[in-house]
Amino acid sequence: MTFRLFLLFMILATGPLSAQDAAAPGIGMVARLISGAEPGVHDATGWAVDLIDVLNQHSLPPSRENVCAAIAVIDQESGFVADPAVPNLGALSEKAMRTKFLKVPILGRMALNFLDRTPSPEASYMARIRAARTERDLDMTWRAMVADASKRSSMSFVVNAGLFNTLIEEHNEISTVGSMQVSVRFALDEARKRRWLPMTLEDTYAVRDDLYTRHGGMYYGVLQLLGYDTGYAQKLYRFADYNAGRYASRNAALQQLVATLSGDRLTLDGDLLLYDSTGKPLPRVSSSEAAIRRLVTRLNLGLTNQQIRDDLLRAKDQSFAASRLFLALREAYRQKTGKAAPFAMVPDIALASPKIKRRMTTRIFADTVNQRYQRCMAAQQ
Repeated sequence: MTFRLFLLFMILATGPLSAQDAAAPGIGMVARLISGAEPGVHDATGWAVDLIDVLNQHSLPPSRENVCAAIAVIDQESGFVADPAVPNLGALSEKAMRTKFLKVPILGRMALNFLDRTPSPEASYMARIRAARTERDLDMTWRAMVADASKRSSMSFVVNAGLFNTLIEEHNEISTVGSMQVSVRFALDEARKRRWLPMTLEDTYAVRDDLYTRHGGMYYGVLQLLGYDTGYAQKLYRFADYNAGRYASRNAALQQLVATLSGDRLTLDGDLLLYDSTGKPLPRVSSSEAAIRRLVTRLNLGLTNQQIRDDLLRAKDQSFAASRLFLALREAYRQKTGKAAPFAMVPDIALASPKIKRRMTTRIFADTVNQRYQRCMAAQQ
């Protein structure tokens, strides 16, 4: 019995449906919604089976809302292709790499010479980069370079044991992949939660490999999109978070609130602190934190700088909305304006990447996905 038939059998064998379950779209309807979003998609039923399975694995209701939210993101990011090709990816990647290395004249030229001549001038790493069509092509080239470098330095055992995983991941340019362009860092963090042993390099690569599959890309993508409580009244802000990071819409609204009360000009990007490349908060004070400190002092809200920092360290968590700082600032806004403080707004972020051919911002991304979502919700299927 194939997995698809098995899943169908289990759905039929579970007995009477509740009212909520009865309202949930079945595999046939989900397949039609997918085909409606992306006419001509290959194996719409297979995508539907995997999507419903992923929702069930994460204990998320297979509701019309959740199904359409996932469909909207997948269609926006890949058009329902597990490992989508990127036009001119190889040429763009080579240009970006040469520009980057030539900024460091001596070491950069040495690095480029290595890429142009290793393993051989005829089949070099740069040639593989130049010929890349998908993100996986570039990812596999990077892995080959890591293996080559570790072998040449006689450090293969240490590297494969995972002791340099963080360093290797930091320098891997392929940071979002698959049909939903999932954050690799997010997927790896989720994979670590299911383990009690540290991840080896092979384990890390296995997660990346899974992201390039239809089921794996949705497994992590649906979790990134839907696997957390937001408090948002509209899906629009969840779509913005998918692009900018969890709770970025809530935090951008707080930045706007602080700017309104203080008169400071702040970047409304949803980042209340400064972070390093791994997402770890830096000790330096951001412009948002500095403005909050001044405002807290001026309004006599009774919070020390350390208490402010402690609350801001929760800014990427749901609990921040219950923090003393968050509640005090919202109350101050209500008292000054006579209006309830806005809970969410789309962050103001301009997006730049070799993969992006036209002007793109988090606002454009969120609006476009939301339009797809609304069409899916309104479709008569």
